[in-house]
Amino acid sequence: MKTKNENEKKDSDSLLTRLRSGPSLFSLALYVIAIAVIIICENMNFFYETGEIIGYIFLIFLIYAMFIILQGRTILGKELNNSERYLLASLIGSYIIGSILIKNLTTVVDRLPIALAIPTGLFIMLLAVFMGKRLAVIMAVAIPLGAYFTGAFDYHSYIIALVSGAAASTVLQNAHNRMSLIKAGIVIAVANCFAVVVVLLLRQANVYEYPALLFWAALNGIICGMLTIGFLPPLEHALNAVTPFRLMELSDLNAPILRKLFTTAPGTYTHSLMVANLAEQACQDIGANALLARVGAYYHDIGKMENPDYFVENQTDHNRHDEIAPRLSATIIRSHVKLGVEKAKNLGLPKDIISIIAEHHGNSIIEWFYNKATEQEITVNSEDFAYPGSPPHSKESAIVMLADITEAAVRTLNKPTASKIDKFVQQLFDAKIDHGQLCESELSFRDLEIIKKSFVRVLAGYYHARIEYPKQKEEKDE
Repeated sequence: MKTKNENEKKDSDSLLTRLRSGPSLFSLALYVIAIAVIIICENMNFFYETGEIIGYIFLIFLIYAMFIILQGRTILGKELNNSERYLLASLIGSYIIGSILIKNLTTVVDRLPIALAIPTGLFIMLLAVFMGKRLAVIMAVAIPLGAYFTGAFDYHSYIIALVSGAAASTVLQNAHNRMSLIKAGIVIAVANCFAVVVVLLLRQANVYEYPALLFWAALNGIICGMLTIGFLPPLEHALNAVTPFRLMELSDLNAPILRKLFTTAPGTYTHSLMVANLAEQACQDIGANALLARVGAYYHDIGKMENPDYFVENQTDHNRHDEIAPRLSATIIRSHVKLGVEKAKNLGLPKDIISIIAEHHGNSIIEWFYNKATEQEITVNSEDFAYPGSPPHSKESAIVMLADITEAAVRTLNKPTASKIDKFVQQLFDAKIDHGQLCESELSFRDLEIIKKSFVRVLAGYYHARIEYPKQKEEKDE
């Protein structure tokens, strides 16, 4: 819900920020190392091949400029954080430097393409897991091209690396368990074999060359899958990143923190499951990260475990807020956001999950206690009754907010029907828009309409009319 000029200004500012950022300077340092490696590999013929070395230097700086542009919102659809920039720079630099070293510092059989000694699929799959398919597809073309321009790859090696990277960039789509990485390695192996056959046909190679090269091509793909399994866990924890595999682990309802939530605040636990179902379905309908929304919904109310009896879903006999002042009630209600964030940090949850916990109420006012306080006090500061968070900054966080308020509010409807729920949900959405809680979420009005329909569909199915059994009807009549 931002204007085009604001977005353009933000992109321009972010480009200048990226040029001055530490990760960008880190990537430049890696490329400078690449220049040094090239010079060393050229036997230090600096005075005799000055023009070539200068060409390499300009090429490296050109790649650096492309790196700066590629990590922007315009290309990726999002702004990379510092950890992601460091990872991207490290992978690109390592690939180019490693290719040069293997080309010049080892004895390679002339008939064996250098690309078969480089795990291109590993680099691209790591990018796909941590930064998304779009960047992985771009880098599947750009990274082998960088190795080709620096002289590490010949034309045939570039073809093999390009095919291997293209396969790796798409093979992990919808992969949610680590066994998928083994299958991905097999797919990359098949793609490598196909590329090798094409290269051998272009070279008009003898038939006896096929078995050895096909063996190395298949081995390259399988090793890529196995290495990815080995590299993922330490990188996930080092970067505290949200990957499909990490999210699947966090979605286990037998996790100790979720079991504790079930025992101490069963109403909140049930509410969280329902919010997760709503958020996941809505994210699927608009193309957002459904798994992230589901996991975020599981954990969004873990702060309520400290004072479960003060939240209506956990109350059975009486309302504890009837015994205390509205200002104190608001303080207890507000505190569950801060407590949830602290628990999430202690658990080492990814930043995206912590953001959902911190933003699921935004900075909205707790209206019930605020209105009650205005009846008892002459002057009331609304900020004393506002949640301590900020409006959601992602689609998933905003959807969890909407699912949270919708699930809780629909419970108050008497005999809810699809039309009743539709009208009521629209009122809730309009209230959030009017109070500016969705301004930073990047949700469009079209998205909101799809989300509303998704919520209504799920809730109407959950609260569908039930047939009264004869005994229930007799008791009702009595």
